[in-house]
Amino acid sequence: MRIAEVAPVGTHVSDSALGSIERMVWLLARELEELGHDVTVFAADGSEAPGELIPTLPGTYALNGSPPHWQTCEWINVARAIERSDRFDVMHSHSYLWGVPLTPLARCPLLHTTHLIPHDDEARIRELYPDAVVTAISDEQWRGFPHLPPAAVIPHGLDPARHTLGLGRGDYLCYLGRFTPGKGPLEAIAAAREVGMPLLMAGPADAHYHELVAPLVDGKSVQYVGFADPGQRDELLGGAAALLYPLQAPEPFGLVMVESMLSGTPVAALAVGAVTEIVEDGVTGALELEAAMLPHAGARCLALDRARVRAGALERFTARRMAVGYLDVYERVLEQAACRS
Repeated sequence: MRIAEVAPVGTHVSDSALGSIERMVWLLARELEELGHDVTVFAADGSEAPGELIPTLPGTYALNGSPPHWQTCEWINVARAIERSDRFDVMHSHSYLWGVPLTPLARCPLLHTTHLIPHDDEARIRELYPDAVVTAISDEQWRGFPHLPPAAVIPHGLDPARHTLGLGRGDYLCYLGRFTPGKGPLEAIAAAREVGMPLLMAGPADAHYHELVAPLVDGKSVQYVGFADPGQRDELLGGAAALLYPLQAPEPFGLVMVESMLSGTPVAALAVGAVTEIVEDGVTGALELEAAMLPHAGARCLALDRARVRAGALERFTARRMAVGYLDVYERVLEQAACRS
Protein backbone atom coordinates (compact mmCIF):
# COMPACT_ATOMS: atom_id res chain seq x y z
CA MET A 1 0.00 0.00 0.00
CA ARG A 2 1.25 3.52 -0.80
CA ILE A 3 0.55 5.52 2.36
CA ALA A 4 1.03 9.23 3.05
CA GLU A 5 1.24 10.55 6.61
CA VAL A 6 0.73 14.30 6.99
CA ALA A 7 2.33 15.59 10.19
CA PRO A 8 1.68 18.99 11.76
CA VAL A 9 4.52 21.47 11.34
CA GLY A 10 4.84 22.81 14.88
CA THR A 11 8.06 20.83 15.40
CA HIS A 12 10.17 18.53 13.27
CA VAL A 13 9.20 14.90 12.82
CA SER A 14 11.81 12.56 14.32
CA ASP A 15 12.12 9.60 16.64
CA SER A 16 12.82 12.00 19.52
CA ALA A 17 10.54 14.87 18.53
CA LEU A 18 9.55 17.23 21.31
CA GLY A 19 6.02 17.33 19.93
CA SER A 20 4.11 14.16 20.81
CA ILE A 21 2.13 14.25 17.54
CA GLU A 22 5.28 14.49 15.44
CA ARG A 23 6.81 11.62 17.42
CA MET A 24 3.68 9.51 16.86
CA VAL A 25 3.86 10.18 13.11
CA TRP A 26 7.50 9.04 13.02
CA LEU A 27 6.68 5.85 14.93
CA LEU A 28 3.64 5.12 12.80
CA ALA A 29 5.63 5.61 9.59
CA ARG A 30 8.39 3.31 10.81
CA GLU A 31 5.99 0.56 11.80
CA LEU A 32 4.13 0.79 8.48
CA GLU A 33 7.45 0.56 6.63
CA GLU A 34 8.44 -2.51 8.63
CA LEU A 35 5.08 -4.07 7.79
CA GLY A 36 5.99 -3.79 4.12
CA HIS A 37 4.22 -0.61 3.03
CA ASP A 38 5.55 2.33 1.02
CA VAL A 39 5.34 5.36 3.32
CA THR A 40 5.77 9.07 2.62
CA VAL A 41 5.74 11.72 5.34
CA PHE A 42 4.74 15.33 4.66
CA ALA A 43 6.31 17.62 7.27
CA ALA A 44 8.45 20.70 7.85
CA ASP A 45 11.87 20.73 6.22
CA GLY A 46 14.51 19.39 8.58
CA SER A 47 12.30 16.51 9.69
CA GLU A 48 13.34 12.87 9.59
CA ALA A 49 11.23 10.11 8.10
CA PRO A 50 11.61 6.31 7.96
CA GLY A 51 10.34 6.43 4.36
CA GLU A 52 10.27 9.32 1.90
CA LEU A 53 10.10 12.87 3.29
CA ILE A 54 8.37 15.63 1.35
CA PRO A 55 8.84 19.05 3.01
CA THR A 56 5.78 21.27 2.80
CA LEU A 57 7.35 24.33 4.46
CA PRO A 58 10.97 25.54 4.83
CA GLY A 59 10.71 25.31 8.60
CA THR A 60 8.41 25.06 11.58
CA TYR A 61 6.13 27.92 12.62
CA ALA A 62 7.71 31.31 11.77
CA LEU A 63 11.15 29.81 11.12
CA ASN A 64 13.32 29.73 7.97
CA GLY A 65 10.75 31.64 5.96
CA SER A 66 7.60 29.85 7.14
CA PRO A 67 4.62 32.15 7.85
CA PRO A 68 4.41 33.54 11.39
CA HIS A 69 0.83 32.41 11.98
CA TRP A 70 0.54 28.75 12.96
CA GLN A 71 -2.85 28.28 11.31
CA THR A 72 -1.52 29.55 7.99
CA CYS A 73 1.35 27.08 8.27
CA GLU A 74 -0.96 24.15 8.89
CA TRP A 75 -3.28 25.12 6.03
CA ILE A 76 -0.37 25.33 3.56
CA ASN A 77 0.99 22.06 4.91
CA VAL A 78 -2.23 20.11 4.32
CA ALA A 79 -2.96 21.78 0.99
CA ARG A 80 0.47 20.92 -0.40
CA ALA A 81 0.12 17.33 0.71
CA ILE A 82 -3.29 16.93 -0.90
CA GLU A 83 -1.93 18.45 -4.12
CA ARG A 84 0.10 15.23 -4.42
CA SER A 85 -2.63 12.86 -3.27
CA ASP A 86 -2.78 11.13 -6.67
CA ARG A 87 0.50 9.38 -5.78
CA PHE A 88 -1.01 7.40 -2.91
CA ASP A 89 -3.56 4.75 -2.09
CA VAL A 90 -4.50 6.50 1.14
CA MET A 91 -3.54 9.71 2.95
CA HIS A 92 -3.72 10.21 6.72
CA SER A 93 -3.64 13.78 8.06
CA HIS A 94 -2.60 14.39 11.67
CA SER A 95 -2.64 18.17 11.14
CA TYR A 96 -5.57 18.75 13.48
CA LEU A 97 -8.68 18.77 11.21
CA TRP A 98 -7.43 21.31 8.69
CA GLY A 99 -7.70 18.80 5.86
CA VAL A 100 -11.36 17.89 6.38
CA PRO A 101 -12.73 20.60 4.02
CA LEU A 102 -10.33 19.33 1.34
CA THR A 103 -11.55 15.74 1.58
CA PRO A 104 -13.78 16.01 -1.55
CA LEU A 105 -10.78 17.35 -3.51
CA ALA A 106 -8.34 14.59 -2.57
CA ARG A 107 -7.51 12.12 -5.32
CA CYS A 108 -7.15 9.23 -2.89
CA PRO A 109 -9.11 8.26 0.24
CA LEU A 110 -8.31 10.66 3.08
CA LEU A 111 -8.68 10.24 6.83
CA HIS A 112 -8.01 12.59 9.70
CA THR A 113 -6.89 12.44 13.31
CA THR A 114 -6.74 15.34 15.72
CA HIS A 115 -4.64 14.56 18.78
CA LEU A 116 -6.29 17.16 21.02
CA ILE A 117 -9.63 17.52 22.77
CA PRO A 118 -11.99 18.83 20.07
CA HIS A 119 -14.10 21.91 20.68
CA ASP A 120 -17.11 23.43 18.93
CA ASP A 121 -15.10 24.46 15.87
CA GLU A 122 -13.87 20.91 15.25
CA ALA A 123 -17.36 19.54 15.78
CA ARG A 124 -18.81 22.04 13.32
CA ILE A 125 -16.23 21.05 10.69
CA ARG A 126 -17.28 17.43 11.04
CA GLU A 127 -20.94 18.37 10.81
CA LEU A 128 -20.28 20.26 7.58
CA TYR A 129 -18.44 17.26 6.09
CA PRO A 130 -20.25 14.21 7.51
CA ASP A 131 -18.56 11.81 5.05
CA ALA A 132 -15.07 12.64 6.32
CA VAL A 133 -13.34 9.74 8.09
CA VAL A 134 -12.11 10.90 11.51
CA THR A 135 -10.43 8.57 14.00
CA ALA A 136 -9.92 9.12 17.74
CA ILE A 137 -7.05 8.33 20.11
CA SER A 138 -9.38 7.50 23.02
CA ASP A 139 -13.07 7.08 23.81
CA GLU A 140 -12.77 10.20 25.94
CA GLN A 141 -11.63 12.41 23.07
CA TRP A 142 -14.98 12.89 21.30
CA ARG A 143 -17.20 12.17 24.32
CA GLY A 144 -18.42 15.76 24.32
CA PHE A 145 -20.01 15.20 20.90
CA PRO A 146 -21.82 11.84 21.05
CA HIS A 147 -23.58 12.58 17.75
CA LEU A 148 -20.15 12.52 16.04
CA PRO A 149 -18.73 9.05 16.74
CA PRO A 150 -15.23 8.43 15.38
CA ALA A 151 -14.59 5.90 12.64
CA ALA A 152 -12.26 4.03 15.02
CA VAL A 153 -10.52 4.50 18.36
CA ILE A 154 -6.79 3.79 18.10
CA PRO A 155 -4.69 4.54 21.20
CA HIS A 156 -1.17 5.87 20.88
CA GLY A 157 1.66 3.36 21.07
CA LEU A 158 5.37 3.56 21.83
CA ASP A 159 8.49 1.58 21.00
CA PRO A 160 8.98 -0.83 23.93
CA ALA A 161 12.68 -1.19 23.06
CA ARG A 162 13.13 2.43 24.18
CA HIS A 163 11.90 1.63 27.68
CA THR A 164 13.66 -0.62 30.17
CA LEU A 165 12.00 -2.56 32.95
CA GLY A 166 13.23 -0.64 35.99
CA LEU A 167 13.44 -2.03 39.50
CA GLY A 168 12.11 1.06 41.21
CA ARG A 169 14.91 1.05 43.73
CA GLY A 170 15.28 4.81 43.80
CA ASP A 171 12.83 4.99 46.72
CA TYR A 172 11.17 8.08 45.29
CA LEU A 173 7.98 9.13 43.53
CA CYS A 174 8.07 10.90 40.19
CA TYR A 175 6.29 13.79 38.48
CA LEU A 176 7.08 14.12 34.78
CA GLY A 177 5.49 16.65 32.45
CA ARG A 178 4.66 20.29 31.94
CA PHE A 179 4.17 22.55 34.95
CA THR A 180 0.62 23.73 34.41
CA PRO A 181 -2.32 23.82 36.83
CA GLY A 182 -4.11 21.21 34.70
CA LYS A 183 -1.30 18.70 35.23
CA GLY A 184 -1.43 19.10 39.02
CA PRO A 185 2.22 19.56 40.08
CA LEU A 186 1.18 21.10 43.41
CA GLU A 187 -1.15 18.17 44.07
CA ALA A 188 1.74 15.81 43.33
CA ILE A 189 3.92 17.56 45.90
CA ALA A 190 1.19 17.37 48.54
CA ALA A 191 0.59 13.68 47.85
CA ALA A 192 4.28 12.75 48.02
CA ARG A 193 4.65 14.54 51.35
CA GLU A 194 1.69 12.65 52.77
CA VAL A 195 3.08 9.32 51.51
CA GLY A 196 6.40 10.26 53.09
CA MET A 197 8.59 9.67 50.04
CA PRO A 198 10.81 12.12 48.12
CA LEU A 199 9.37 13.50 44.89
CA LEU A 200 11.56 14.00 41.82
CA MET A 201 10.04 16.43 39.34
CA ALA A 202 11.09 16.73 35.70
CA GLY A 203 9.89 19.00 32.92
CA PRO A 204 10.65 22.34 31.29
CA ALA A 205 10.65 25.16 33.84
CA ASP A 206 8.04 27.78 32.96
CA ALA A 207 6.29 30.68 34.66
CA HIS A 208 4.01 28.38 36.67
CA TYR A 209 7.04 26.44 37.89
CA HIS A 210 8.99 29.53 38.95
CA GLU A 211 6.01 31.18 40.63
CA LEU A 212 4.36 28.31 42.50
CA VAL A 213 6.42 25.12 42.30
CA ALA A 214 10.00 26.33 42.78
CA PRO A 215 9.32 27.76 46.29
CA LEU A 216 8.37 24.23 47.38
CA VAL A 217 11.52 22.60 45.97
CA ASP A 218 13.83 22.03 48.94
CA GLY A 219 16.31 19.60 47.36
CA LYS A 220 15.28 16.83 49.75
CA SER A 221 11.59 16.03 49.95
CA VAL A 222 11.01 17.76 46.61
CA GLN A 223 13.73 17.83 43.97
CA TYR A 224 13.68 19.39 40.50
CA VAL A 225 15.88 17.54 38.02
CA GLY A 226 15.21 19.70 34.96
CA PHE A 227 14.14 18.71 31.47
CA ALA A 228 14.59 14.98 30.83
CA ASP A 229 15.54 13.71 27.36
CA PRO A 230 14.35 10.20 26.31
CA GLY A 231 17.27 8.40 27.94
CA GLN A 232 16.95 10.37 31.15
CA ARG A 233 13.19 9.80 31.18
CA ASP A 234 13.71 6.04 31.01
CA GLU A 235 16.18 6.12 33.90
CA LEU A 236 14.04 8.48 35.97
CA LEU A 237 10.84 6.48 35.50
CA GLY A 238 12.54 3.11 35.92
CA GLY A 239 13.95 4.14 39.28
CA ALA A 240 10.69 5.55 40.63
CA ALA A 241 8.39 3.63 42.92
CA ALA A 242 5.40 5.21 41.17
CA LEU A 243 4.48 8.01 38.81
CA LEU A 244 2.11 10.60 40.26
CA TYR A 245 -0.41 11.82 37.66
CA PRO A 246 -2.87 14.15 39.39
CA LEU A 247 -4.56 15.41 36.25
CA GLN A 248 -7.00 18.24 36.97
CA ALA A 249 -8.68 18.62 33.57
CA PRO A 250 -9.60 15.97 30.98
CA GLU A 251 -7.14 15.25 28.20
CA PRO A 252 -7.49 12.86 25.23
CA PHE A 253 -4.50 10.69 26.13
CA GLY A 254 -1.36 10.83 28.27
CA LEU A 255 1.85 9.38 26.82
CA VAL A 256 3.85 9.77 30.02
CA MET A 257 1.61 7.15 31.66
CA VAL A 258 2.49 4.67 28.90
CA GLU A 259 6.18 5.55 29.22
CA SER A 260 5.97 4.90 32.94
CA MET A 261 4.20 1.57 32.58
CA LEU A 262 6.68 0.39 29.92
CA SER A 263 9.36 1.09 32.53
CA GLY A 264 7.47 -1.12 34.96
CA THR A 265 6.50 1.85 37.10
CA PRO A 266 2.84 1.92 38.17
CA VAL A 267 0.81 5.10 37.83
CA ALA A 268 -1.01 6.73 40.74
CA ALA A 269 -3.59 8.93 39.07
CA LEU A 270 -6.89 10.71 39.36
CA ALA A 271 -9.63 9.12 37.25
CA VAL A 272 -9.96 12.06 34.85
CA GLY A 273 -10.32 12.06 31.06
CA ALA A 274 -8.63 9.20 29.24
CA VAL A 275 -6.71 8.12 32.35
CA THR A 276 -9.26 5.38 33.05
CA GLU A 277 -8.68 3.96 29.56
CA ILE A 278 -4.91 3.77 30.06
CA VAL A 279 -4.39 2.73 33.68
CA GLU A 280 -5.89 -0.56 34.88
CA ASP A 281 -6.68 -0.05 38.55
CA GLY A 282 -4.87 -2.62 40.67
CA VAL A 283 -2.84 -3.93 37.70
CA THR A 284 -0.83 -1.13 36.09
CA GLY A 285 -1.59 1.52 38.65
CA ALA A 286 -4.11 2.90 41.11
CA LEU A 287 -6.96 5.32 40.44
CA GLU A 288 -8.81 7.63 42.78
CA LEU A 289 -11.60 10.14 42.23
CA GLU A 290 -10.37 12.94 44.48
CA ALA A 291 -7.01 14.64 44.91
CA ALA A 292 -7.19 14.03 48.65
CA MET A 293 -7.04 10.29 47.93
CA LEU A 294 -3.99 10.45 45.65
CA PRO A 295 -1.60 9.49 48.52
CA HIS A 296 -3.69 6.34 48.96
CA ALA A 297 -3.24 5.58 45.25
CA GLY A 298 0.51 6.10 45.59
CA ALA A 299 0.67 3.71 48.54
CA ARG A 300 -1.35 1.08 46.64
CA CYS A 301 1.07 1.29 43.72
CA LEU A 302 3.96 0.16 45.93
CA ALA A 303 2.46 -3.33 46.16
CA LEU A 304 2.05 -3.88 42.41
CA ASP A 305 4.16 -6.28 40.34
CA ARG A 306 6.40 -4.16 38.11
CA ALA A 307 6.83 -6.93 35.53
CA ARG A 308 3.04 -7.17 35.25
CA VAL A 309 2.83 -3.40 34.87
CA ARG A 310 5.15 -3.54 31.84
CA ALA A 311 3.36 -6.58 30.45
CA GLY A 312 0.06 -4.70 30.62
CA ALA A 313 1.53 -1.82 28.60
CA LEU A 314 3.03 -4.24 26.06
CA GLU A 315 -0.39 -5.80 25.51
CA ARG A 316 -2.10 -2.51 24.74
CA PHE A 317 0.21 0.39 23.91
CA THR A 318 2.92 -0.52 21.42
CA ALA A 319 3.63 1.31 18.17
CA ARG A 320 3.02 -1.93 16.27
CA ARG A 321 -0.51 -2.27 17.66
CA MET A 322 -1.13 1.36 16.76
CA ALA A 323 0.04 0.79 13.18
CA VAL A 324 -2.07 -2.35 12.77
CA GLY A 325 -5.10 -0.44 14.02
CA TYR A 326 -4.62 2.32 11.48
CA LEU A 327 -3.98 -0.20 8.70
CA ASP A 328 -7.38 -1.71 9.38
CA VAL A 329 -8.97 1.72 8.87
CA TYR A 330 -6.92 2.36 5.71
CA GLU A 331 -8.14 -0.92 4.25
CA ARG A 332 -11.74 -0.11 5.11
CA VAL A 333 -11.66 3.32 3.46
CA LEU A 334 -10.07 1.77 0.37
CA GLU A 335 -12.86 -0.80 0.20
CA GLN A 336 -15.49 1.93 0.60
CA ALA A 337 -13.85 3.99 -2.15
CA ALA A 338 -13.84 0.97 -4.46
CA CYS A 339 -17.54 0.36 -3.78
CA ARG A 340 -18.39 3.99 -4.59
CA SER A 341 -16.38 3.76 -7.81
